[in-house]
Amino acid sequence: MKKIILGVSSSIAAYKAYDLTRLFVKDGYSVFAVLTKNALNLVSPLTFETLSGNPVYSESYAIERREMGHIELKKDASLFLVAPATANIIGKFANGIADDLLSTVFLSVPCPVVIAPAMNPNMYAHPAVRGNIEKLKSWGVKFIDPDAGVVACGDEGYGRLAEIDKIFQAAKDAIKG
Repeated sequence: MKKIILGVSSSIAAYKAYDLTRLFVKDGYSVFAVLTKNALNLVSPLTFETLSGNPVYSESYAIERREMGHIELKKDASLFLVAPATANIIGKFANGIADDLLSTVFLSVPCPVVIAPAMNPNMYAHPAVRGNIEKLKSWGVKFIDPDAGVVACGDEGYGRLAEIDKIFQAAKDAIKG
């Protein structure tokens, strides 16, 4: 069974990662969700655990399991997918900042990485975010461009999380190589 590490950062689109988890499990993948601290305010670890049948991670060190999350998670991973990815997490990845479990996992995984951004259109268009995305692409990270439309705050433009089916297919393609 192929293992997917699904990173979820604190975009309002975080709830769509539930559907992504469901699709992967239905297709025979093993999904391990890693949630940022702020994502915990938007989605429930219990829901991810129920949908995936696997533990959910949000801390770097799980004392009760006596393991270091970023080391345990990377073992046998076929893909590291971050959907949704905020400007913050993209910036951390691009600059080697490892101050939470999700950013630490990014630095430790040897498998392909796919990122699906979701943020306000002005943020997505900002030169700092565009530069971070280009930097990550130069390292071989694959991006699934966001869709255009109205986002949660009412602004309109590119920034909406890509359709789940598009993310699902891109992730499967990345695993195939």
